[in-house]
Amino acid sequence: MMSVVRKLGPGLAVILGVSLILVFTDRNPVRVQQPLKRIALFKFSSRQTLDDTERGYVDALSSRGFVQGKTISLTFFNAQNDLPTANTIAGEIVHGKYHMVLTASTPALQVMAQANKKGTVVHVFGTVTDPYGAGVGLDRMHPEERPAHLSGAGTFQPVEKAFLIAREMNPRLSKVGVTWCRSESCSEACVLIARKVCDSLGITLMESMVDNSSGVLEASQALVVKGAEALWIGGDNTVEIAADMVIKAAREGGIPVFTNNTDHPALGALFGLGANYYQVGLQVGRIAADILEGADPVSFRVDNVVPEKLLINRQALNAAGNSWNLTEALVARADSIL
Repeated sequence: MMSVVRKLGPGLAVILGVSLILVFTDRNPVRVQQPLKRIALFKFSSRQTLDDTERGYVDALSSRGFVQGKTISLTFFNAQNDLPTANTIAGEIVHGKYHMVLTASTPALQVMAQANKKGTVVHVFGTVTDPYGAGVGLDRMHPEERPAHLSGAGTFQPVEKAFLIAREMNPRLSKVGVTWCRSESCSEACVLIARKVCDSLGITLMESMVDNSSGVLEASQALVVKGAEALWIGGDNTVEIAADMVIKAAREGGIPVFTNNTDHPALGALFGLGANYYQVGLQVGRIAADILEGADPVSFRVDNVVPEKLLINRQALNAAGNSWNLTEALVARADSIL
């Protein structure tokens, strides 16, 4: 090598040396660590439905290579069913330089959409009864006109089918009570459907309204005293937090509870017909993964995603009295009989 340098002269030797350095540098490039994409997962409360949705989000992202601590940084937020806390969380997400937020529940969608009106963060939502009725800029008549940063799916509980099952189990059913929160658009949407269904079936729907979960027991007991033959729980975050109180009131009155949530039979409800929210989470999580890979949020239709599931509690049936029976058709239809 030294003999070659002498023949080249000092000027060319410098050029040769620099060239050799560049060659070895190109063979061993310096790897610059790219910052992880920050994603917020925001649920309104701790209950099985929202926990299952959240788990579906995480699993869907992971299956597409968006793994916590490796390619993304996930931050989990839970408002614990408290609206002021939810507002604080939404503000923190908007100003926290997140790439995306995935919300679970109608209240989380609404609070986040209000705080994120300027579209600072891409927002993907799930486990929402009626997105078009949530007041977040979605138009049922013109679905193509919507905020450019907003995407997701709705999951409208199968209210009508739940009442049809109740009538199948008790053909003489004539009075059903419901406790619901007047401030929740998702609850109101379910009750509006229930009113129409009950009217067509000749069932009187007895309503009792509450402002928070602490009033659920008393409101449900009042319905029992007034002669309700069964209590129903629809898509209501406030009441679902206190589902055990509805079931307690019904049990004291010797009547059953039927619901649009498949978690409630394990608490003592007669049956729950609703969505498999883990599957809902998976489907919405795939939308989020597509967007992270470059898809436009508004390229996805806001569809109604309801992978139905039916659970029946035989013990609750035995306690409901002779008026309630489990038909062979329902046995064949049920995903599980507890």
